[in-house]
Amino acid sequence: MRIKPLTGVFGAEVTDIDLRSGVSGKQTQAIEKAFSEHVVLVFRDQDLDIDSFEVFAQCLGHFGDTPFITPVEGHPNVVRVLREHDEEGPLFGSGWHSDWSFQSAPPSATLLYAVEVPDEGGDTAYTNQYLAFETLSESMQKLLDGLSAVHTAERSYGPHGTFGRRDPGSSMDIRGDESAVVHQTHPLVRTHPVTGRKALYVNEVYTVGIENMTSAESSALLKFLFEHSRQIGFTCRVRWRPGTLTMWDNRVTQHFAINDYSGSRREMYRITLAGEKPR
Repeated sequence: MRIKPLTGVFGAEVTDIDLRSGVSGKQTQAIEKAFSEHVVLVFRDQDLDIDSFEVFAQCLGHFGDTPFITPVEGHPNVVRVLREHDEEGPLFGSGWHSDWSFQSAPPSATLLYAVEVPDEGGDTAYTNQYLAFETLSESMQKLLDGLSAVHTAERSYGPHGTFGRRDPGSSMDIRGDESAVVHQTHPLVRTHPVTGRKALYVNEVYTVGIENMTSAESSALLKFLFEHSRQIGFTCRVRWRPGTLTMWDNRVTQHFAINDYSGSRREMYRITLAGEKPR
């Protein structure tokens, strides 16, 4: 197994490993070590079906809970992320976000496997929230550490949200409901349970306020943090090809599915791994 950094700050490509044939305990430990160090790992040239994808994911942790989206039949922990060439509705995964941050214990990681991708476009961008926190002034770090942010799925999956109603033109069966309006608070700065490093934990899709602040105060501070956290120097970008599996740490990244492949088909399989309550 070889590991080659994607950028000078985070992300790495992993080669010379066959995930379909199974990974040994030693290989699993090496992957976990690389994941802690690089945050985003890209495994190229894999040949996975849904079963082998699930087996690999379970080597790394337990399945997470995926709400609102109908899973693959017979595989309740796998979602098919599909967009046909002629679809025109909202793109699933667009906007800078951390997966399911509105849950009480959001996913630790997401794994996404490419089955069919456009010849051009359809990349995924990532931004490192360790760096977003560590580059703030000491005064700002002290202000933020100890605050709690409010997260909700209402704007995405609530009755009036982007995916609040079934879209007959969508290839994915996404069904929002009233449960999406619930608010969940998490530390605005969280500590990674493995590395001990601190990271910003807010995102523009699911974070709607800061506890014990007025709307005007929290809106201004969040606007600054959203813009700060996605600076180009904090980012890496993954170019997909069939057989690519990418996994990322939701605790310390945000990601953005880029919608620049109109007229092309894109099909992926997605699994989340269970996480812990942010602290």
